[in-house]
Amino acid sequence: MQDIIFIDGGSLPTPEGFTREWVKVAAENRDEDEKLFPMIREAFRRKIDVGVHVPTYPQFRDMIGQFLDIIRDEKNCYEPYVLKEENAKILELQIIDEVAKQYTEETGETLEVRVCVAGPTDLYLQAFGATAYVDAYHILALDLENFIKQAFKTAKNFKIRVIALDEPSLGMNDRIQFSDADIISALTLISTYARKQGADMEIHLHSPLKYKLVCETPINVIGFEYAATPSYMDILDRKVLEDSDTYIRIGVSRTDISSLIGIINETYGVNAWKEKKYMKKIVTELETPYIVKKRLETAFSILGDRIKYASPDCGLAFWPDQDLAFKLLENTAKGINEFNSEKKGQ
Repeated sequence: MQDIIFIDGGSLPTPEGFTREWVKVAAENRDEDEKLFPMIREAFRRKIDVGVHVPTYPQFRDMIGQFLDIIRDEKNCYEPYVLKEENAKILELQIIDEVAKQYTEETGETLEVRVCVAGPTDLYLQAFGATAYVDAYHILALDLENFIKQAFKTAKNFKIRVIALDEPSLGMNDRIQFSDADIISALTLISTYARKQGADMEIHLHSPLKYKLVCETPINVIGFEYAATPSYMDILDRKVLEDSDTYIRIGVSRTDISSLIGIINETYGVNAWKEKKYMKKIVTELETPYIVKKRLETAFSILGDRIKYASPDCGLAFWPDQDLAFKLLENTAKGINEFNSEKKGQ
């Protein structure tokens, strides 16, 4: 069997002394590059060092705002919301290129990277609300395709292995008024270019309720949050995945930090938000490499080689600090690697 590849969701807590709002302003104004660039490069390097096979550029900004702010800026557009391709750039990809170059110099290998882009449905809900304007939805899909095209042009010293659409609303939000045909059309438009470049196209969902719809598009990887909600596995039909040649990115470590801290509080009778030494028990007792491996074993017994990637359930932006977040990534890497090693030995 092929090894299951460890990817991450992208987002992280900001380093101590910085806020997400500071990062947003610094990225927009470009007047703090001497602080912003090292922050992003160091986080990206740490992802590689703790064992993420295909790391995502570090996200310290709001996922939707990161893209919508560019699209809404009239100077970036031909007309409202019609984005010029040359302005559809992800700053973080330019910043991590230097780390990728160093990686190649050290290892002799080209670093593979996952690029995460806001999904059209989530972007639309933020921009226009629940009323369904199909033309506007289509324009946002074109804008996102431009971001993907520019991402491939930015990749000088790394290879894009995965383009991921972040669409947690799909299958979870009853405000979505678009027809299945409209959604399929938008997802097809966005994903076709990346697939032609040889990259995997992932969609990150919280729930796989709409997975059959996704199987009708060029998207070939569906990611969902299995670690916190194992019952989501019951929704999937392996034959549907096989017939459409669709793979799964499965969440094998939990990221719902409030719930995890609630378990620690209840177990030890403490308030871990105040007694922060107890937070470490999340990664020493709850989300351990052994637990990660067991979850992956259970999922593999059901879906087999339809599982191509494994990761934490979601991003880690709201974890208490970077050290705890990176320890979760390290535990996830160890669990996945142990699973792969044992499968090879069988």
